[in-house]
Amino acid sequence: MIKIENIEKTYFSKKIEFTLFVRNVKKKGKEIEKSKPTASSISETKVQYNPLFKTEKKKTYALRGINLKIREGEIFGLLGPNGAGKTTLTKIISTLIIPDKGNIFVNGYNVVSKVKQARASIGLVTGGERSLYWKLTPLENLSFFGRMYYLSKKESLERAKELIEIFGLEEKKNDLVQNLSTGQKMKVAFARALMHDPPVLLLDEYNRGLDPQASKNLRDFIKKVLQKEQNKTILLCTHDMTVADNLSDRVGLIFQGKIVTLDTPEKLKSSLKFRTKLTFVTDKPIAPLVEKYEGVSILTTKNVEREYTTILTLKNGLSSIEIMDNIREKDCFIKNFEVNHASLEDVFLSYTGRKLEEIENGEED
Repeated sequence: MIKIENIEKTYFSKKIEFTLFVRNVKKKGKEIEKSKPTASSISETKVQYNPLFKTEKKKTYALRGINLKIREGEIFGLLGPNGAGKTTLTKIISTLIIPDKGNIFVNGYNVVSKVKQARASIGLVTGGERSLYWKLTPLENLSFFGRMYYLSKKESLERAKELIEIFGLEEKKNDLVQNLSTGQKMKVAFARALMHDPPVLLLDEYNRGLDPQASKNLRDFIKKVLQKEQNKTILLCTHDMTVADNLSDRVGLIFQGKIVTLDTPEKLKSSLKFRTKLTFVTDKPIAPLVEKYEGVSILTTKNVEREYTTILTLKNGLSSIEIMDNIREKDCFIKNFEVNHASLEDVFLSYTGRKLEEIENGEED
């Protein structure tokens, strides 16, 4: 179990301004007063420079008043864009950094005052491939980290062999980690986090760089083995909506250091005003044909060379078949048709006014 109480974390970044002044300048035997240099003054005179620096500290909130309780045996998804505060929260929970305010308890231990006990309760898996020693084999890596968790040499070797078998790495156990595929490296990273059999797992962008099949295999392992068979408590930090939707029992949406909403994926999606999004490509405008239906909202309509693309949403209970039949009856040809159900992306958009994809691509205002 993880209990988070009013956690805050701020960072200070330096803003440095540089100004260049000219002093003791002589032109045609006359001294010029100190001033900002111009192109003409620099080219026509002998110049001595006096640089001036101005430094300002800028306060940035990484986390603001986070309150959260993750239940035993639960997979809790923390969904948000890069820079939202997911990794900062993971680092605080795993005792890597200290919060400015608040308390966190892992398996009953305060992560600040009971560091050793809290660390023994946690397994951490991060995205990327640098959580292992590349010049060692999987077996050597796991044996080494087992010793770091106070397992005896014999226990560490036995546990390493057990996990290598579970993850299907028998044929690669004596290969250098640097020669493994990305998916195989991530399996070794998972095994490393499980060496001391912790009750709590922190997964921070664990599927970064994985191909779809490798990602699915690990997703199945997390759900079927770690949760259902071993009853692990799992905090899943991700910006991947599919991962959060498919894996999480509950999801918290985090944006600019705050959790803006929290519930099961289904309840979050059903809280929207619409349940289904339809996209029509037709030879005539369809807005006049569908506006009469209560529960239909038209989002956008575009006309490109007499090809009309209309995106609309339907409230729960309204049939897309009925809408299509009505359009056809009005002698309107449907060139293309697409149905999309409400997603966590739509939930995020409704609470923040921004799409996850826009923020990830740096398209913020």
